[in-house]
Amino acid sequence: MKKFLILTTISIYAVITAGCSFSVNTNTTSNTNKPANTASNSSSSNSNSNSTSKSNSDKKEKLTSDKKPEGKSKQAKSNPVPANWVYVYDEQKGYGFSVPEGTEGDSSTEGGVDVFQATTPEGIDIYVLAYKDKTLSKEDLLDDAVAFLEEMGQTVKPGALKGESNDYYVADADTEIKSENRKGKLRILVGTDVTDNYIMILGTDAAKFAANEKIIDEIWGSFEMWSGGASGGK
Repeated sequence: MKKFLILTTISIYAVITAGCSFSVNTNTTSNTNKPANTASNSSSSNSNSNSTSKSNSDKKEKLTSDKKPEGKSKQAKSNPVPANWVYVYDEQKGYGFSVPEGTEGDSSTEGGVDVFQATTPEGIDIYVLAYKDKTLSKEDLLDDAVAFLEEMGQTVKPGALKGESNDYYVADADTEIKSENRKGKLRILVGTDVTDNYIMILGTDAAKFAANEKIIDEIWGSFEMWSGGASGGK
């Protein structure tokens, strides 16, 4: 069985995190590597009006638009987003995507894995994991996403991956925190870009997923990465 790169990292996160809305939460101050529009923000937990658990901190940074870099990118899906949405770009990790205006978030790096977290005004939780490993397949990345969530105390039942292109695949997942009797639904995007790997997790309470599905699809559809695209064997 493949030893996944992120398992050491998420074991570190697991002892310092608390629930947020329905998704996992990361709160660390080690080796912070934030996207440009959150550079002044300290690492913090997410919280919003839909949360049924207390977060570790009330401090969050409202995201403002970054300038999209020049050059050709590979977008997950060609679909428009509302004109007032905010563009998030991480120059070091080579990815960007759009989120609704008013979204708050931050980012941190531990053990070579960058974890960006954000919450939209609608209560949609967003997590992006970025790390390098040219040997990983799309199935490995989905397993990593599941492992990331399970280390945070969630029971996860992922569905099958569906291909959007040679570079991107999407899967849905049902998730539960049994100790809190809470159920959620996730949409997971995985992307491969030669040596770079990206996982985007979007989720909310199961009862609210349908009402937010259009926004969720617009967010992951806007995800794009720069460089050469998928390599052979991915």
